[in-house]
Amino acid sequence: MKDLRPHLAAIAVSAVLLNACSGGSSSAITPAAAGAGTNTQAPPTGTAGATSFTYGAAALQSAQYVGPSSAVTIGVDVQLAIRNPSGLEQFAQSVNNPKSANYRHFLTPEQIGAAYGATQPDLTAAAQYFSSYNLHVGTWPQHLSLFVAGSTANMQKAFGTQFGVYQQGSETFIAPASTPHFAKALPVAAVSNLVTLHHMYRTSVPSTGIGITTSGYAPQPIRNAFDYTGAYNAGYTGSGITVGIIGTGPISSADVPAYGSMFNTSVATVTQHDVTDTGIAAPGIENPPDTGFQTPPPTTTQCSGNLPACNPEDVEAQLDTESIASLAPGSNVYFYLGYDPAYCLTHSGTIVAGPCGAVEQPLEGIDVADDEIQQVIADNSVDVLSLSYGGPEQSNAGIEFSSTNPDTGLGPEEFAALAAEGITVFVSSGDSGAEGCQRPAYLPAIDQACVSYPATDPSVTSVGGVNAPLDRFGNLTNQITGWGLEADRGHGGSGGGISAYFPQTLTPWQVNIPGVQGSNRNQPDVSLLGDPATGMAALLYANLGGPLVESVGGTSVAAPEMAAMWALVLQACKQSASCATAQGAHPYRLGNAAPLLYAQYATSGSATILPTYAQTFYDVLYGDNQQIVASPGPTSPPLDPGYNAGPGYDLVTGLGVPFARSLIKAVTHQ
Repeated sequence: MKDLRPHLAAIAVSAVLLNACSGGSSSAITPAAAGAGTNTQAPPTGTAGATSFTYGAAALQSAQYVGPSSAVTIGVDVQLAIRNPSGLEQFAQSVNNPKSANYRHFLTPEQIGAAYGATQPDLTAAAQYFSSYNLHVGTWPQHLSLFVAGSTANMQKAFGTQFGVYQQGSETFIAPASTPHFAKALPVAAVSNLVTLHHMYRTSVPSTGIGITTSGYAPQPIRNAFDYTGAYNAGYTGSGITVGIIGTGPISSADVPAYGSMFNTSVATVTQHDVTDTGIAAPGIENPPDTGFQTPPPTTTQCSGNLPACNPEDVEAQLDTESIASLAPGSNVYFYLGYDPAYCLTHSGTIVAGPCGAVEQPLEGIDVADDEIQQVIADNSVDVLSLSYGGPEQSNAGIEFSSTNPDTGLGPEEFAALAAEGITVFVSSGDSGAEGCQRPAYLPAIDQACVSYPATDPSVTSVGGVNAPLDRFGNLTNQITGWGLEADRGHGGSGGGISAYFPQTLTPWQVNIPGVQGSNRNQPDVSLLGDPATGMAALLYANLGGPLVESVGGTSVAAPEMAAMWALVLQACKQSASCATAQGAHPYRLGNAAPLLYAQYATSGSATILPTYAQTFYDVLYGDNQQIVASPGPTSPPLDPGYNAGPGYDLVTGLGVPFARSLIKAVTHQ
C-alpha cells in the first residue's frame, strides 16, 4: 500500500492545473529562448564539427557479416548539430510551466529553427557536402535534420566506407563494413539508418481468443465505459481539433467509413499526409534528380513479398485510425505516412529483386517514423499526436538519444519541438510488461527491468494498458485491473517501470508524487484499454474483398484512445475564452498533457471547483505487468517480477484510467 497522505498538501505542482486556462506568471527565470522564439544568447555563426559521428554501431557487436550489399540505393537521416539542444528541452519544459514567462508561448517551426535549429552556415555546409556527391538532400524549416538519399556507390563515397549485409539472429540488415566518416569536418551529431536493424516495434497484440471478448469491443461500449458519452452529451466531439497519427504502415481510404457503417456510428474524416521534402532543401543547394520521399503504393491483399508490389495493411494503422475516428468523431484526423524506395532495410518475406537489390527492401511507416515526425513539426497542423510504437530504451540509447546526455539526440529534440509548438503527444508504453528488453527476440536478452522509448521521453505522455471487462453497453462486469501475467495469462503486459536514462529533473511534475519511485522518469503516466483479452475491434481490407474484423489489444489501443479523449479536452479549451489564451495561431493548445494530469492527482480534494482525483480517474488497485517469454530458450534469463498496481500512482497503470467528461472539467473548467 502506498501512503497517499502527503499528496494533498505537500505538492506544489497544483498550480499547473489551476493555471491551465490562464496566461500564467512571468516570475521565473526563462531558458535560452523566450516567448517569440528569439535566442537570448548570440547564435553561433557555425560549428567546427567533426569527421566522426554516432551511427548505431553497438548493433554490430554480436552480428555476423554476410557479404557486400547489393542494394542500389540508400537513404539516411542526418541529425544536425543544433545550436542548443539542452535549451530546446528546457524551453519545452517551460512552455508547460505556469510560473515561466514562456508558459503557453508556443513557437512555429520557423521560430524553432531560428532559435534552436542548426545555423544557416552549418545547414548549408552539411547540405553542400552531400550534394557534392550527387546525393539528394532535403530538410524541414525547424532545421533539426537532413534527409539524404542516393545510389549506394555515392553514399559509400560520402561516408568513406563500404556497405555490407549482416545477420543478427533471424534478421538481415545493412550496415557499414568499416567505421564511416566524412572527408571533412561537418556539423553533424549522428546519422540514423546507416545500420538498418529494426529498433522500433508496433505495440499492438492480436487477441488470443481465450479472453472475455474474441471479436473485440465496438466503439459504443468503450465510449460509455470511459465517459466519452458524457463529453458528447456536453457538446464535445473533437470538433475543430486535428489529431495526428504517426503511421506504422499503409491505410486504405475505405476502411474508416466501412468501420463506421459496420458499427452504425459516426466517424471522423481521415486524410493521409505523405512525407515530402520536395522544394524544401537548403537554400542555394541544387539537388540532383534522385529518389526522395514518394507517394506510398496502394495497399494490397495479404501477401508475402517486397514493396512496392506487396503492401498489406499492418493492423496497427487501421487500429489507430479507426479508434480515433470513432472516439473523436467531430475531429479531423491526419495520418502521416512516409515511403521512400531509397530506404533499403531488413529483408522480410519472399526475396524479390527490386530497387534495393535481392536481399534488402524499401519499407515505409514505422521505419521512417522520424521523418514523419519532422513533417508533423514542419506542418504544425495537428493539435494532438498519437504514436503506437517503441523499442527497448537500452537499444535506442545511442540511436534516438544520447546515453550520456539524454536530453539530446534526434528523439528528444523532435519531441521537444512538438511540445514547443503546443502539440500534445501520447505514446504507447509498450507490450512487454516490465521486460521491455526481452523484445526483439533476435537481440541478446538483457536481464533487467527495461522500459520503452519514446514513451519515456520527457516531452510526451506515456499511456499504458488495462484489462477492462465490459458488457455490450459498456458497463463493467468486474474490476479494471492492470494488464500482465495475472490478467492475460502471460501474453504480454502493459509497459511500465523506471527509465534508465531520463532524470526527473526533466519531468518535474513527477517529483514528490507518492508512488513515483527513484529519481528517474517513471512510466506510464495514465492508462486505457489495452489487454488483448478485452480488445478493440479493428477492420481491415474493406476495399479488397473484406472486410476482415480482428480483435486487437496492446498499448496501441490505449494511446489513440487517449489522443481522442484529449481532442475533446482541446475542443472545450478552444470554446472557452479563459482557456484559449496561448500565444500564437493555436491559442487552445495545451502542450504536454503530463503536467496537467499529475496536477489533477496532486490537487485531489483540495479544490471544490474541480473534480476530485477519484472523479477524474479510475484508480486501478489490482493486477501486475509481469509477463513470460513467448518462446523461452536455454539462454533466456529469468524474468523480473514486474510491478503491482495499487492505490494512486503505480508503475503498471500510472495515475489510473481517465474519464473523458471529468477530465475536460478538470483541465478546462468547462
